[in-house]
Amino acid sequence: MLDTEVLVRTAPRALDVGTPLGDVRFAVHLAGWAVPARPELTWGLRSGARLCRWRSESARLDVLSGRTASGPGGVTREAVLFRVLGREDVGEFVVRAELAGAPEEDRTGDSAFSAETADAVVSVGGPGAELLRRYSRAGQYVPPYWSRLLGGDTVERAGGRLTWRLPRVARGDYADLWVAVAWSEPDRHPGTWPAVDLDPARVLRELTQ
Repeated sequence: MLDTEVLVRTAPRALDVGTPLGDVRFAVHLAGWAVPARPELTWGLRSGARLCRWRSESARLDVLSGRTASGPGGVTREAVLFRVLGREDVGEFVVRAELAGAPEEDRTGDSAFSAETADAVVSVGGPGAELLRRYSRAGQYVPPYWSRLLGGDTVERAGGRLTWRLPRVARGDYADLWVAVAWSEPDRHPGTWPAVDLDPARVLRELTQ
């Protein structure tokens, strides 16, 4: 994802994103490997973003995360970009994002949800199966064979939890997934909902400049 030789090492910490309604916590499984909460290596970027890395015999997981300035006005947004590189065949790529203790959902979609209180609104979301299929057919972000493997059950939503159950990543291939967490005061137009519809290329440029 980045040339780590030019980056500065920093202390590892979990990927949790703090919001006014609590932490959004992430969990990743790769072919039965429960990726530890704390990364093996972490680097800081000039943008304030950080790059975290985990390694196993079969895969390397890189996660780039940081706040972006390209969201709607009055909305704070943090992007979390996952990349799996297959050292061997990786049978399954699962990412879970959960807003612990989320209040009643205000709005939901196939791959996003919002939760609101009198003080704040928080939205969490990422790509749905159809968008990933389009990228797969175009040869962007995910392997070309994913277009025939992604089904309607790719993204599961239950309350304040989203789970992406993604297909295998063959040896030598890579696959990306991106998740946005956005929050603002309530009743702000257009609000947090549009902010979770990320342009991954734009966000990558912003976080790595």
